[in-house]
Amino acid sequence: MIAFRPACSDDYSFALGLYTEAIRPLASAWMKWVDVDQEALFASLWHPNDTMIITLDDRDIGWVEFRQAEDELFLKQLYISPAYQRRGIGSRVMRLLLEERCRMAKSMALFVLKNNPALRFYTRHGFQIVRETHTTLVMRCAMAEAA
Repeated sequence: MIAFRPACSDDYSFALGLYTEAIRPLASAWMKWVDVDQEALFASLWHPNDTMIITLDDRDIGWVEFRQAEDELFLKQLYISPAYQRRGIGSRVMRLLLEERCRMAKSMALFVLKNNPALRFYTRHGFQIVRETHTTLVMRCAMAEAA
């Protein structure tokens, strides 16, 4: 069973490891990856109060971070351990998030690296590209249309 639990400071190493595993190969296309610099950046951006650990049968398998900004929910991070990817878990997580948060916001927005295969995932869930930078796409979806 997929569930969420609040993150705590003890989850830092798990979250950092999953972030590094997922982002290093993608970000390396645009920049030189320096572990110590990226770990410092991650430490400055880690907000356990905004983060939920994704569990499957009480086993930690990922994490998600989001923030509310007026009438929009911003999905800052969503990571699923590679061993659990391509099993529909990400889609279940997205549906659970939307069910839990749909009354709190009119839309959900996110950034995704242009070379991230997750772009297809977000498109399948109703997100559309609304802006782009050199390396990222900004995507948005009305909460009623997402799922």
